[in-house]
Amino acid sequence: MTAIDPHEDKLTPESQSPKWTNVRLIYCREMLDQLRDRRTLFTIVLLPIVLYPLVGTLLLQIAQFSRQYPNIVCVIGGETLGDDLPDLFVGDGFAAELSNPEHAIDLARHQWNEFSSPEDLKSKSHDWIRNSVYDVVVVIPPTVFDASPADGVGDVSKASGLIAPQWELLYNVASDQSMLARDRVTGILASWRDRWVSMRLESRQIDAELLHPFSLKFLDIAPSSVREAAFWSKVLPFVMLVWAMTGAFYPAVDLVAGEKERGTLETLLCSSALRGEIVWGKLLAVTTFSMLTAILNVGSMLVTSSLVFRQMAISQTGTFASPPLVPLMWLVVALVPLSALFSALALAVAAMAKSSKEGQYYLMPLMMVSLPLVLLPMMPGTTLSMGTSLIPVTGMFLLVRSLVEGQYASALMHLPMVAGVTMLALGLAARWARRQFESEAVLFAGGEQWQLSRWARTIWEDRRLTASPAQAYFAAGVILIGLFFGKLIVTSMPDDFAGIVRMVLVPQIGLILTPTLLIAMICTRSVRKSLRLTAPTSWASLPIALLLGIVIHPAYVMLAGWIHAIYPISQAATDSLKPFAQTVADAPWLYVVLLMAVLPAICEELAYRGFIFGGLVCGASPLRAVLVTSVVFGVSHSVLQQSIAATTMGMLLGYVCLRSGSVFPSMIIHVVVNSFSLMISRVDQWEFPGLSLFVRTSIEGVEYQPMWVVIASCIALCTVMYFALMDYRDECEIACPVQGNASPLGLST
Repeated sequence: MTAIDPHEDKLTPESQSPKWTNVRLIYCREMLDQLRDRRTLFTIVLLPIVLYPLVGTLLLQIAQFSRQYPNIVCVIGGETLGDDLPDLFVGDGFAAELSNPEHAIDLARHQWNEFSSPEDLKSKSHDWIRNSVYDVVVVIPPTVFDASPADGVGDVSKASGLIAPQWELLYNVASDQSMLARDRVTGILASWRDRWVSMRLESRQIDAELLHPFSLKFLDIAPSSVREAAFWSKVLPFVMLVWAMTGAFYPAVDLVAGEKERGTLETLLCSSALRGEIVWGKLLAVTTFSMLTAILNVGSMLVTSSLVFRQMAISQTGTFASPPLVPLMWLVVALVPLSALFSALALAVAAMAKSSKEGQYYLMPLMMVSLPLVLLPMMPGTTLSMGTSLIPVTGMFLLVRSLVEGQYASALMHLPMVAGVTMLALGLAARWARRQFESEAVLFAGGEQWQLSRWARTIWEDRRLTASPAQAYFAAGVILIGLFFGKLIVTSMPDDFAGIVRMVLVPQIGLILTPTLLIAMICTRSVRKSLRLTAPTSWASLPIALLLGIVIHPAYVMLAGWIHAIYPISQAATDSLKPFAQTVADAPWLYVVLLMAVLPAICEELAYRGFIFGGLVCGASPLRAVLVTSVVFGVSHSVLQQSIAATTMGMLLGYVCLRSGSVFPSMIIHVVVNSFSLMISRVDQWEFPGLSLFVRTSIEGVEYQPMWVVIASCIALCTVMYFALMDYRDECEIACPVQGNASPLGLST
């Protein structure tokens, strides 16, 4: 039986399952359309075949300029070295360079008496380096060395007053030739110093081998296949993903924005195919081009680089050896879901563009958001764990690296989490793309030009009771940017309570509350309603919210413990927070609660569950309002572990705020949870009868009794059900009457 939408005279898209015959037809249509485009063929097929051989040819031509040129080194004061010292110079060069004539050094020697004063020497030597007359200048201090005095111990002239003279080595860090000469001269002088020390020890009849009681021998136990794949397992994912994103975006722009320009999108939408079938057909076509682009570019790059590096004799080091076939196969397997993910994102973003030119501007933001997820697996110390497996894209590449390195047990253990996160991200991206195609406002938005004067005038003239979605997003952006730069200004944790007061007041009042109030006064007609400072649907929700804040805290503490287990805090970060925690523990409890519980709850709730939530709940779905405000609320916290916990708590606060129709219940929960988090560290100082029934003291500190955690969680579930059963008040009917009926989760009713 087909479900019928009571508000529409046609079948709802959700009630109709896509027919894969139509999906296949649309897929073939899009593939033929793209294959007829010469630009697409050039970008996907001809460009990788021509580009990399051309780059390799240029590298071979330029390689002749990378040969080693003789370094020009100036030594000042070499005449002060005694005749009994090891030979540092032989003729016009260093003695050590005689055994390596290929990298000879042109040596110029000057004496101290050629300079009128130390200032004259400093001025001339600096000019020589600055003007590239010499690559390096070595200044030997005017002390007389004697390797075999009467007592048999080498010493420095007592007249100089120096015990350990310092030789100055002048170079220019901005010059590669100077840096190369510095390294070579440093090695020569170190070798000569070792020979001199050995001579001094032998003069005292001491075995010079005592300076080296043991030697190190490095043995790499990794199989040869793993050693060969180690380099490529880090580089290939980055290169392949960049090309997968590039190969997905340009076809997506042409298949949506390009069809808008050509006027063929309307014809396709008017056909009997469902919007979901159109999206799936286009998504499969974009995914195909994404995979082809990545595979062809990486394949051409590998073939060309192997031949070029072998020709340039670089591959002799083993670093640039040809990659084994196994990692390439694992990468191809991982490329399938990742290409589909980026294709869905590109398709959704391209739907917002009115033209192909505009769609190309959206490529850079999408790449900037995605690249950190690819660069993270390349960072040293990043391994596959429960925490990293929950990160989209990053977990997939770390899983591939584990398979390449032969860590099959670890890969098999984390495979369900990586696959689940990847499929969830792909599903959300595909759903977003489908929603874009179902929105007529997105597909056929007006193409009028934006004017600053008109925009500024309409802000005041078109004010509503609550914020619009654009104003809500703008407020969220202002707050997050302000908090970002505010945290960068704070370079150290305060060590007194006055410093903690300043550290809390400035972001809460100056960076969160003040921008929210200013935007609300300028953009809305009612500051009170835009901040959701209205009476709740039922006054009974206030004491219920108080109870919910009390009983939800044990579960919140348990969640924080899980988060810290998955993403542990480094010992350095823990040590840096100890003075802050000690200062808070020593301060009066009432002041701490007012500063760190009540004030943040008021400021953050007015901003996140007030202005931002009120703008999104009317202009978008309530579910999106809950999720967006939760993420913004979590990101505003600086510590990763705290951000994850705050995001989870933000979902509960957003749902309570949605059902109650007011910000006051969520504000009460926020105050109670913050207060209990501050209070639990001081429980061991209090002596209340029956307190042991709720908390206990362990090695890790004060924690809740397991039985109380279970009881409190059940009570919390009952209180949440109370809010779920409340009569939902649709505030959009007053704030924005054009909004249609919606259920609390944004679904059609």
